[in-house]
Amino acid sequence: MDISGRPLLDTKPDQALVAGREAEAAEIAGAAEHRRNVLVIGDRGSGKTTLLRQVAYELRRQHPDANPAFVPGGQAGTGRELVALISRRLGLASPAGGAPDEDTDLAEAVHRLRAGAAKKTRRAILVDEPSPRTAQTLFGRLRDEVWQLPFSWVVAAGDRDAGTYREPPVDAFFDRVIVLAELDRDAQASLLSARAGEAGRRLARKIDEGNPRRLLAMARSALQEGSSPEDLAAGQARRLSTAAELGRPAAMLLAELEALGSASASDPVLLDRLGWTRTRAVQVLGQLEAARLVTASEAKGAAGRPRKVYRPAELAPRAKPTEGESGR
Repeated sequence: MDISGRPLLDTKPDQALVAGREAEAAEIAGAAEHRRNVLVIGDRGSGKTTLLRQVAYELRRQHPDANPAFVPGGQAGTGRELVALISRRLGLASPAGGAPDEDTDLAEAVHRLRAGAAKKTRRAILVDEPSPRTAQTLFGRLRDEVWQLPFSWVVAAGDRDAGTYREPPVDAFFDRVIVLAELDRDAQASLLSARAGEAGRRLARKIDEGNPRRLLAMARSALQEGSSPEDLAAGQARRLSTAAELGRPAAMLLAELEALGSASASDPVLLDRLGWTRTRAVQVLGQLEAARLVTASEAKGAAGRPRKVYRPAELAPRAKPTEGESGR
């Protein structure tokens, strides 16, 4: 059983847990095969990262000699950093091998990516949630240079950044746009069955949550903590409503905490995902704590100093033990 909220990797064990987005994965892989660039738009927790890994696994299976490059775009703050990250993922680790250095013009650095191409098959580069600024640089200002490279591009973006990709010249770069809808009941059942077997399939009959990240969080509470599915559904509805009333920053931060499980205001992964400063995170975490959407506890930091660690509040109280269980 693996009902954690982590994005799955493009490995055989992890791909055995993938379910619910088969049609989208086949469409993206097919487009990449035909040298078409694809943009994937989805809400937080909709499964964008796992979907890109699923596509990478399928493309690698079909073309072992053209290993696709998965690039975590959020790690790059500028166009130059993104190009350098792509270079490393293509195996171009040194300037002599084609990676950009500080003195290299960015257009020339893009041209050097050509050295990472496969010999017989067009290689795919899958970029997961680059910042709007880096996307505008690579797929807008340098669009023509990137077009000339022997790669197919698959880029995933959050729905809040979708406007960046609708503006020229970025809009012309992508041949196909796929918007991830919520999972229907059959897809929810497939996902929970892949992660938790028959127990997951039974649970899917009682929970209707189309966001994969939230669905898995509810499944964890039900299967590991014994919470009632009905209470979980009601608790999730209250949580989303309260977070929406607090505003978009609160809803964004809560979604990231649901994915990470717990984090402090200085957690680099959390801040990188949100593009925030620590001060901003402290402010919004305070709002969530006051609204009882998160709980906080003290933990030792790297320097031995205590720090506050936040985690989403439970969706529902744990189920009461039966009479027979209470006496054990």
